[in-house]
Amino acid sequence: MKSEYPNFLHYKNLIICIVILCLAACTQLPVKPPIEEYTGYEVPPDPPEEEIEDDQPVISISEILSIEAQKFSLQGNYQDALLVYNQALSQASEDEKPSLIFRIELVLMKTPTKIIEEFIDIKNLHIPRSLLLYWLGLNYALENNAVKSKEVLEIFLFQYPDHPYYSDAADLVDVIKKSLFNRDTIGCLLPLTGKYAVFGQRALSGIQLAIQELSKKYSREFKLIIKDTQANPDIAIEGVRQLYQKNVAGIIGPLLAVNQAGLEAEKLQIPMIALTQKSNFPLQGDYLFANFITPEMQVQTLGAYLFLKLGIKKVAILYPNEKYGKKYMELFWDIVDEYDGEVVGVEPYDGRKTDFTEPIQKLTGQFFPIPDFLKPEAIDPENNEALYEDQNIDLLQIAIESESREEKEEEKIQIDFEALFIPDSPSKVNLILPQLAFNDARGMYLIGTNLWHHKSLLKEAKGYNKHAIITDGFFDGSQNPATVRFAKKFESLFNAKPKFLEAISYDTASMLFLTAMDETIDSRQTLKDALQGRRIFEGVTGNTIFDKDGIARRELFLMTIKKGKFVEINR
Repeated sequence: MKSEYPNFLHYKNLIICIVILCLAACTQLPVKPPIEEYTGYEVPPDPPEEEIEDDQPVISISEILSIEAQKFSLQGNYQDALLVYNQALSQASEDEKPSLIFRIELVLMKTPTKIIEEFIDIKNLHIPRSLLLYWLGLNYALENNAVKSKEVLEIFLFQYPDHPYYSDAADLVDVIKKSLFNRDTIGCLLPLTGKYAVFGQRALSGIQLAIQELSKKYSREFKLIIKDTQANPDIAIEGVRQLYQKNVAGIIGPLLAVNQAGLEAEKLQIPMIALTQKSNFPLQGDYLFANFITPEMQVQTLGAYLFLKLGIKKVAILYPNEKYGKKYMELFWDIVDEYDGEVVGVEPYDGRKTDFTEPIQKLTGQFFPIPDFLKPEAIDPENNEALYEDQNIDLLQIAIESESREEKEEEKIQIDFEALFIPDSPSKVNLILPQLAFNDARGMYLIGTNLWHHKSLLKEAKGYNKHAIITDGFFDGSQNPATVRFAKKFESLFNAKPKFLEAISYDTASMLFLTAMDETIDSRQTLKDALQGRRIFEGVTGNTIFDKDGIARRELFLMTIKKGKFVEINR
């Protein structure tokens, strides 16, 4: 009698080889050689041939059930076959179990994954769960569902590290990871149509320039798969899924609907670098990163320059009484405390108004409102003289006192702060700066956020914008060699000067491709780990590093205004 076990071993090894060959063909990876010998459960030797006796042999319940299960299997009814084999295994002796396990594996290798998934969850399960997981993972790979195959086999590896099939499963997982990772292709999620299309197009121009430069420099073809999100969360989520199916190494974007898209990227374990200033975005998952200019970056850059470089001790804050102004006021106050500085004045103002005299005078100490009950009654000018005579008021003394008050008002105001922080847009700053001068608040540094980096500040606040210190994530007039080259190439290609959005998109694409090119990076997981590995990326927006939470950190540009132009501050 011939043994049927070698046929099983051959079939099992053949399945593994087919899976690896298919996946390797997709990634041009070396092919794993076939498994030479069976390393699974011990198979009992064939029983010796004996003379047929006249007495009918006794057949056990497990054998009877096994015969019934084989019938179901031959009919293609694998679900019932497994159910009967499960019952047979519960009745089998220790000597009978290896043979039953062998037959169960013959059925499992042909069973659709959906049936195995359902079978794992049944009660009174006697078939080893390890076997069900192993064959579920292998069959998912045969169904070209590499993602689920990897997911199931990783559970198998984690839960059964001593299983005979462990090394086979580990090898297959390694091949699957490589098949899901195309280091020369990244995905892009941007709003290219709809209300925010202009921003998506600007970001895309930066990414395209990066790909053009990298392809030329490294003599290889880098690919970009673009998905238009239309700033719609549902479309963004679907875009993540489609990019996943395209085996992109990572994703740039989105600009909007970042939280929804991020959760899907984390679920599918694709590194995503969103162009967002939401510092809580990367905290949603291990595969999520944020690369943009943030309020925290801006106040950190300003604080380091003001307190460490200039040695300033006292500052004041004049801010619009709305969300943007309040946030920056709080952050700037925190940074002042961090550097042991002193905030000597904080005044809010109504951003809807155009007269800022009152908050300015409160900061400079000129504003002393008189309570209503102390205000004198109005006097009719025609009766002034009579009133003075009746009260024996010396008109000459009044004139002297009045003249003295005017002289005091003309004296130069002594302000007690060296810098004034105004976190607002140019439309308001252009009104505030002249009113500061009118109220004799002069000589201090005027500190602004990236909103100040606008050409209107040069024209409409001309003569009042001296001593300005402005921060931004990009300055096309910088002397940084990388920035100079980028600005020239961008302008020659697109006939427009690049701004921050174009520059940060260029840097993000560059850092993603350059990291993926590293020979040690062979999967999305290792790409994610490398991005988190505190590598310093030298870019046109400066040197960037991702912290442990996936938030980009960099020192921003600093500018002042000289001769009607923005000029970089060298530090």
